[in-house]
Amino acid sequence: MKRIAILFLLFVACFSHAQAPAKKAKTKETEFDQLDKTFIAFEQALEKNDKAAFMALTLKVVDCIDCVGKPEFNNEGFFVTADVFFLNIAKNFKLSPVYKAMATRGYTFDVIKLKNFKPQNMPKDSADDLILYEVWVPTYLANELSKGHKGTSHAFQFVKINGKFKFYGLTSIP
Repeated sequence: MKRIAILFLLFVACFSHAQAPAKKAKTKETEFDQLDKTFIAFEQALEKNDKAAFMALTLKVVDCIDCVGKPEFNNEGFFVTADVFFLNIAKNFKLSPVYKAMATRGYTFDVIKLKNFKPQNMPKDSADDLILYEVWVPTYLANELSKGHKGTSHAFQFVKINGKFKFYGLTSIP
């Protein structure tokens, strides 16, 4: 009888423990989590043509080789004002191949560090090494656009300033 009582108590104890609400583990947000949140807000600002939201997430001058207009080119890149970038990209963003690829294929993250490289669009007090946080979108896969086409990917580049991500520029390969 004692065995049955002990087994019964063990069963009740285990069952009641299993029914206890699970405590949420506190997880620290990673840099990529922060970047993802910033990128989603950035993408939504472009999608909604919300210039104020866009301007809050970007540097005043951005690197954009794909922008129309008269970018200032030097050894540091193709620089346009954030206004010019917004005018070029936001108006038809939802119709763009980049947007369509993001919606169907998603995106990935990467980080690159350029030693002893401090372009003109970075704040004067920023580090001498440029760290770019990139959000890559596979815009066209090989042979998708046309037979023999190698494919194209675009990267939205961000920098971290005072603990927050700011849009730095847009680049593409090849």
